[in-house]
Amino acid sequence: GQEFPEKLVCRHLIIEYAGDFGNRLYFLLFQAKDKIGMFPIVSVFNLISALFFIGVSLKLYFSYQENKEEKMRNFFRTFLFLSIVLVLLSSPGIVLKRLDLIGLVFAVYPFFVFWGIAYLTVIPLKILGWLKMKVIFFWLMIGSAVLITLVNLNRWSPARPFYDAPFIYWEDNRGPAMNVILGAIFGLSLLMSIVFFLIQGFKSSEKLIKIRSALIALGLLSLA
Repeated sequence: GQEFPEKLVCRHLIIEYAGDFGNRLYFLLFQAKDKIGMFPIVSVFNLISALFFIGVSLKLYFSYQENKEEKMRNFFRTFLFLSIVLVLLSSPGIVLKRLDLIGLVFAVYPFFVFWGIAYLTVIPLKILGWLKMKVIFFWLMIGSAVLITLVNLNRWSPARPFYDAPFIYWEDNRGPAMNVILGAIFGLSLLMSIVFFLIQGFKSSEKLIKIRSALIALGLLSLA
């Protein structure tokens, strides 16, 4: 028969081995569930992301200590608050087992999300020179953080566990309306920032700035 090109053969082998590895990992997790319980896969991924964001936060902190730029300070605070969010969301099943405490985590984590978004979004507004809009948007986000957190705490209830052997994950009981509001605010703010950094990178003639802007946009996209 017709021989495959070398690259196609390598690609086929990589896909085959990756699929085999995935099947073996799933089988091991399924076997381990009887010994260690259900595997909190979402919490584990959040923990991995949290470690990455903490590392970025430390890097930004030391950079800010060197240049004292307001933009660098806002980047640091953005990643710091988002690191707190990811640490909180990694706790179910790893640190926390009680459904009421997991429900409390789901009630308070949006507070830190809004702080992170506030510091993130003022960066492009400051660069564009929209100083009044920057102040208005910042305090609007902080007010929203306080208001939504109070509403969540008022309606706080134990989280709901869901099982998909060998995995387990949890969902909040905020209701669809609150989730839509949170998702819309978070999504629109992220989209605005992602588009801004991509445009700034595209307009720049320096390769380093292009790469940095693309990496920032990719990091923000991973939060969506």
